[in-house]
Amino acid sequence: MSRKVFVLALAALLTVAFAATAIAETKVSMSGQYRVRGWYKNNYNFADESDNEAKSSYFDQRFRLKVDIMPSDNLSVTLKTQALKDNKWGTQKSNLNWANQVGALGNGAGDAEYNSSFEVYEVYMTIKSAYGQFQIGRQESFTYGLSSLGYYDGDRCPFDGADELNAIRYDYASDNLNVRAWYGKVAEIDQSSVEQDGDYDQFGVEPTFKFANGAAGVAVIFDRDHTGGLKLDYYTINPALRLMFGAFQVNAELAWLTGKEDVTDTDLEGMGFYLDGSWTYGPGQVGAFYVYTQGDDDVTDNKVKGLINTGGDFCPLLLLYDECITNVGGGANHWTFGLWWNHNITESLMLNAAYGYVKMNEVPTGFDDNHGSEFDFGLSYQIMPNLTYSAIFGYFMPGDYIKDMMGVNDVGSAYAFKHQLQMNF
Repeated sequence: MSRKVFVLALAALLTVAFAATAIAETKVSMSGQYRVRGWYKNNYNFADESDNEAKSSYFDQRFRLKVDIMPSDNLSVTLKTQALKDNKWGTQKSNLNWANQVGALGNGAGDAEYNSSFEVYEVYMTIKSAYGQFQIGRQESFTYGLSSLGYYDGDRCPFDGADELNAIRYDYASDNLNVRAWYGKVAEIDQSSVEQDGDYDQFGVEPTFKFANGAAGVAVIFDRDHTGGLKLDYYTINPALRLMFGAFQVNAELAWLTGKEDVTDTDLEGMGFYLDGSWTYGPGQVGAFYVYTQGDDDVTDNKVKGLINTGGDFCPLLLLYDECITNVGGGANHWTFGLWWNHNITESLMLNAAYGYVKMNEVPTGFDDNHGSEFDFGLSYQIMPNLTYSAIFGYFMPGDYIKDMMGVNDVGSAYAFKHQLQMNF
């Protein structure tokens, strides 16, 4: 039933879109993408014998549609839908977000709903006024630091992981100064029978300033998480800086977390640091980066450390960060030094390569801290306007830390190949 209702709603939206020229005041615009990806993964279990290597290969797909409905220049409603999110060919189940979670508990009939291939994952209104802009509803959760300064290349945005959040957002711009403030409701779990507040709320503000050779900003976020019987109250301070001098560029970001869990009287702490530099030369660019995330050096005290991780949008390496084959990608307690190179052979064809060396910050007694290193090689080719093919091969060589974690003397390397065909409209 829910699928039929959504199909009817989508048909109505498309009808409005095609009839937009006949509507005197309301404008409708659409954009989106459809992608198909192919994967081959080998030896993610780090076996030292080829007969024991874990292997997998498959195709997956995703369709996204964004519809903007604008009754006036100052008002709009944005609807974002997706179908077959990361759905593997040959299966029915899609990796949906929040709309269809009935079957997540595995309760029989609910699984059919969970396997539904369509969802609305964002709906929000935008109100423009002389005093700033308001964005109200379910929208993309907020990223901070370098991403707020216009630095978003899809791979090296540290400490960020975009999701969805029910929120009220306010933006004010004046000359080179921009201020963003928001309130978000992450979870609503009030239990009136026992008068218990189990909500999770987030408050934040982030001023940014642009100057002749770059930009700077700092986000201050307060999280009040009282779900699960705990009372977590903590602040995150997230300053960032961009400097650009001709062909050279330097980007830096710091994330620092401090707070308390009141039920167990536990202090909360986390710290992460990112720095990169790059040089653009005609058709290409070379660069180097360093990222650090704090670990917990003493698990016996009443402090929980290492609460800043690299985030889901930090994917400079295919296996370690994009595929997260170890505990590094999206985690804390490590540092990585990396290099990258992009070069346009033609206007349509670009080659790229990357290398990363990873060490753990805090390890158990007797463990080595060498996590391993990875090489990536890839290309991107624009077949025609709005249609792009990309491919990347990654090869990870485990270090002695992996051996110590597995309790073995020998491990094998892992590798993966991903290629993708994407149409934008």
